[in-house]
Amino acid sequence: MGAFAEWQPEYAARGISTFPVVVDDKLKKPAVKGYLKIGLPTSSQLALKFPAHEALGIACRRNKLTILDVDTTDERELADGLTKHGPTPFIVRSGSGHFQAWYRNGGEGRRIRPDPERPVDILGDGYVVAPPSIGARGRYAIIQGSMDDLDRLPAMIGTRFFPQPATSSKDKPNIVNQPDKPIHRVSGMRDGDGRNNSLFTRAMRQARLATTKEELIQMVHHANMQFAEPLPNEEVLSVSGSAWKYKQAGRLMVTGGEATAVIFQSDIDHLWDRPNAVSLLIRLRLAHGHRNGGEFALSSAYAESMDMSIPTFRAARDDLADRFFIKIVHPGGKGKNDPPIVKLL
Repeated sequence: MGAFAEWQPEYAARGISTFPVVVDDKLKKPAVKGYLKIGLPTSSQLALKFPAHEALGIACRRNKLTILDVDTTDERELADGLTKHGPTPFIVRSGSGHFQAWYRNGGEGRRIRPDPERPVDILGDGYVVAPPSIGARGRYAIIQGSMDDLDRLPAMIGTRFFPQPATSSKDKPNIVNQPDKPIHRVSGMRDGDGRNNSLFTRAMRQARLATTKEELIQMVHHANMQFAEPLPNEEVLSVSGSAWKYKQAGRLMVTGGEATAVIFQSDIDHLWDRPNAVSLLIRLRLAHGHRNGGEFALSSAYAESMDMSIPTFRAARDDLADRFFIKIVHPGGKGKNDPPIVKLL
């Protein structure tokens, strides 16, 4: 019996659904579709269907988990992370010697390198490979705590913290609130309205004017505070850091230049088994990312332009809707001039 089938009941007893994962020298991916939505009944059935799989995954948000993923063997990074985000009784070492600190999910999303200078991710969405999975480089092992600690995980702290102003240019970038400056909210900029893409686009434009990274962070922070529902501060730092790197590399987007689509690692993680959906998502972001969540027609003309059959195109469209990349506002289909109306999420 493989690690997945053996340990699926252990996690299920604690209300956590798992699924089989393939881990080898070249890749790490779920062995089933729809893995982010798998519940306990389906998880139990999968344990019978995949008795030999040696790795198991857990969908973070569905199972109310947030993982501090320390992508290095340096224990000092783990210690720094625990200092910033609080202690937890459950810590894992991956097969490659990296670390995971597990917390109870408090609404954290998937933040890849929220601090660009540290090899640490916050995984409140997507999935994580769980112990005692066996990968190409070794076994995932619990190095602190036990399975019983999963019932009493603490919430992560420090994910919305605004540092105080830096005392020198060598300090890490900080975000400074400016209460005396009026903030005009942008209607419609809430969760699901394309805030990430909108903020990144603004950051790329403002990077042309900023003379330092710290100045750019302040500009992006002010733009974020105009949203009806501002993004977490870690996202401001991440977006600003990315835009500043583009500026340093001379790759800033300019008006009238070649269109650019932003694709995040979490997008690929969610669509790894749907390459046609990835292609369609890139095309839609190229053509409609500037709408910031605005609606547009998604006619079958896209299929011809992408050299897809109509059934393949519709399957890709439905995959994007099922996995919350687009929202179908109007299904269409009531005549030749009644195309589906959608918006990017």
